[in-house]
Amino acid sequence: MKRYLPLAFALAVGSSWGATAKAQLATSVDAALIPVLAANDGFRFAENTPVVVVGRITSEPKRAIHENKMQVRVGSEGEFTLHFRGAEMYGLDGRKIGENDLDDGQWVRAEGRMMNDSRRIRVDRLQIIAPDEPGYYRTAFFRPGLRGGYISAVAGSRQTFYPDTTEAWRDVPIVLVGRVSDDTGPFESTRRIQVMSGGNEWTLNVPRDAVVRDRSGKEISVHEVHKNQWIRVEGYQTGDLRMRVDRMENIGRNEAFRSSTYYRTASPLGYFERTDLATPMMYRGRVTTIDRDHGWIELRDDGGFLHRVYLDQALIDFEGRRVILDNVHDGDMITITGRIYP
Repeated sequence: MKRYLPLAFALAVGSSWGATAKAQLATSVDAALIPVLAANDGFRFAENTPVVVVGRITSEPKRAIHENKMQVRVGSEGEFTLHFRGAEMYGLDGRKIGENDLDDGQWVRAEGRMMNDSRRIRVDRLQIIAPDEPGYYRTAFFRPGLRGGYISAVAGSRQTFYPDTTEAWRDVPIVLVGRVSDDTGPFESTRRIQVMSGGNEWTLNVPRDAVVRDRSGKEISVHEVHKNQWIRVEGYQTGDLRMRVDRMENIGRNEAFRSSTYYRTASPLGYFERTDLATPMMYRGRVTTIDRDHGWIELRDDGGFLHRVYLDQALIDFEGRRVILDNVHDGDMITITGRIYP
């Protein structure tokens, strides 16, 4: 009997926003971006308002006629029509896709502008974020209390405001693996970097007390982390595609990333994980198989069960001491601790 279980060491995130527009938004958002509550019609945004939409596809595009539009349900606000002709579109792994890849039931995140109809949005960028509802709950875009998705006005290119600022983001731990798209630059006072992960660009704030290390474990400065290097970071999501870093590991260039245990063939452009949905695990058994290229190990426990575990920063104990995967061999009796994801 086999049990195949992904393993990662991360910490996760959640957030929420309210259901009614509040006057206090006027102090945070330009007046043109404040939604107007219309009778029996939910939120309305002015034409050309930049918005972010997260919802479930309820009517996929009619591909035979290259319709380039589809219906998306957004919580209690009902259905919106997304027009995506000419938009950049990405799949679950961050790779570019076409309208043939959009199917009913998928969850998507779209960036765009309101049209002259309060239910129509001209999309500039669209990404499939989950194949189904349970998958949506594990994404970086899920908000507790908004299980059906949401629509929000956007100020600038990297900050999203919600109708109720009293229900803002709640800092919860996460992990992120991605490639640096813009480093801190030469100034010592600059401690923000941009990271592309799974088709999304994140803004990372690296406080002075954050721990930054290279692959060997040596502590380094965040200013030694450069553009196009891959990193793994642990910290807290503080906003839409924004994160505060506690720990960072500089993996290196693409070749180093692809040969590391952090690389996943299913997510070659990086990934995000929420461990609030994970449960602690511990297995003890004898090693039967090691796949160093793909970063997993199989061991058979005392009950005869075979466990395959993916080793993203795995904790392995052999003969009473902590070891890395390179020092483990077939037949060794080891203990593995970590977290199991649903």
